[in-house]
Amino acid sequence: MSEKVTELGEALRALGERGEHLIALQPAPEDLDEIRDEMDAARRLLVVARASLARRCPQHPNAPVDPAADGECLFCATNRRRGKTGNATEAVPLQTVARAVAELGQDEAVRRYGARTVTRALLVCRNDLALLQESA
Repeated sequence: MSEKVTELGEALRALGERGEHLIALQPAPEDLDEIRDEMDAARRLLVVARASLARRCPQHPNAPVDPAADGECLFCATNRRRGKTGNATEAVPLQTVARAVAELGQDEAVRRYGARTVTRALLVCRNDLALLQESA
């Protein structure tokens, strides 16, 4: 469980105790100011906790985030760097990958499909005159 989610739970519990206190006693203006500050802090924690959940990898939801890969999951980023591709890119025809190299450049194609897939596509499609003309 994320540290921010734990902090959010603690902040909400503290607010709940404040609510019970308000029901029993007449609050002073200072009490209401403290509650407002605690609610603002809880709202900020909620935004941070929600953002961290949105970045979770669908294949590896509890995996750590790779800071060098723009928030990508560490496992997926490592596999991409090694040239291992997931099921989605294995289904991409090699001609499509070769066209991506011709149109977008090799670096972008490697980022999208992985180094092994790009290499395989270039080797298989190297004699295709239409693809060679596009890359020239």
